[in-house]
Amino acid sequence: MRSRSITSAFLTGLFFLFAFQIKCKGPYQYETHPVIWVNAFEFRFSASEIGPDPSPQILKIKNAGVETMNYTLSDDANWLNVSPTSGSSNGQVNDHLLTIDKRGMTARAEAYEAKIVVSSREACNSPQDVKVFLLLTKEPPPQISVTPSQLTFIASASGTNPAPQTIRIRNSGQQTLNYTIADDAEWLDVSPTSGSSTGGENSHSVAVSISGLAIGTYTGTVTISDPNAVNSPQTVSVTLEIRAALPPMIAVSPSSLNFEARVGGPSPAPQSIRIRNSGQGTLNYLITDNAAWLEVYPSSGTSTGQEVSHAVSVDSAGLSTGTYRGVITVTSAAAANSPQVLDVTLVVSAIPTNNEIAISCSPTAGQTGTVVDFPITILGNTNEIKAFGLEVTFDATMFELVSVSKGSLTGNWAQVTGNLVSAGRVRIGAWAGDPSFAVRVGSSGSIALLKLRVTCSGCSDGRQSQVCMSNFTDDIVGMRTAPGCTTFTFKK
Repeated sequence: MRSRSITSAFLTGLFFLFAFQIKCKGPYQYETHPVIWVNAFEFRFSASEIGPDPSPQILKIKNAGVETMNYTLSDDANWLNVSPTSGSSNGQVNDHLLTIDKRGMTARAEAYEAKIVVSSREACNSPQDVKVFLLLTKEPPPQISVTPSQLTFIASASGTNPAPQTIRIRNSGQQTLNYTIADDAEWLDVSPTSGSSTGGENSHSVAVSISGLAIGTYTGTVTISDPNAVNSPQTVSVTLEIRAALPPMIAVSPSSLNFEARVGGPSPAPQSIRIRNSGQGTLNYLITDNAAWLEVYPSSGTSTGQEVSHAVSVDSAGLSTGTYRGVITVTSAAAANSPQVLDVTLVVSAIPTNNEIAISCSPTAGQTGTVVDFPITILGNTNEIKAFGLEVTFDATMFELVSVSKGSLTGNWAQVTGNLVSAGRVRIGAWAGDPSFAVRVGSSGSIALLKLRVTCSGCSDGRQSQVCMSNFTDDIVGMRTAPGCTTFTFKK
């Protein structure tokens, strides 16, 4: 619930009572005289000597007594500006902007200090002093960055609390940001209520409670403060709308999609988005996009709570290298949160021409009984691969053959097999079968996976053994080995 500083409130109350008893003679003077009230008796600003001026702050003044109070404000520092410098109150609160102009000032260990004097001929506790401190540092101060800047919750009067939402806070300046979070509504709760950042982002849950609230719209504010931050405080506005019944609500997942393609190559496989009604009633929606290379099917749907799947496809034909961005928009005239958008990114890169084939091992070390994977991979083949053959040699006193299987690029091939042709020598042969299964030019991935088991029981700890490829045939002839051998280390 609302964060409060009991110590601060207690000290402020003592200060006000002390001033009231001294200046306002008699216990009932507040009933017959104006009384100066200020929201704080101390303001602190922090800034870098070379950076921008710190963000303004607000001094609030009102008449806490009766009748009309006319008052003036004065200060004793040329770096401090108060606006306006006078006011009148019959009980309402007046705002006075405090701004800093640090031109010509230099950083130092102690803070600069100034005093604002609030005076009124009518007030029985006049004058009142407000202190202002300005700390200038050589290093730029922290800066509060918070997203989003507003949150909206919608609930049914007869339903449950809406799901919590998240605000993200980070230090977009330098040094360390040590901040606290407060709110001004009993129905509003933020957790945790403090944090620290040197640049990393912290997430804070914002929850609302509809218990005891009538149908209507409620507003609150979440305030993030650090007296050393150049832009403290920062706020997030929160709106809670309680309705007799919930309207339809658009829920889309995932929140973004990423595709990759090669110039001149095939378009990437389609992906899916899922849309459902997270509110009540029936959600009828339309889907649009803003890119010629982007398509969603079907382009409309209906949900009473169930998920509806939509295929998202991209056409990379004719696109040059680069990053393309599009937006899918889901709209519904009846939905309370319409429209909802998700970002789509398509990265088109040049076809690699490395023409490399390599072997590696995982794990790179192990003891007797360890099964080791030896994937055979290619990068940027310049010829289409419909068939291939190669040999792998290994130390037969270290390993025994377990299996040879298909790779990520040959999973739909007619065969990828391997046989021992002699001790420590495996012949691997592969054939696509259907020409459409050929590995396209510029591909990257594995074409075969060899598994060997460590059988050496008398090997010394740290003994190394190489496994190498050779004797390439068919469509991989001429590919450069990078590397052609891999090293495994025996560990007891």
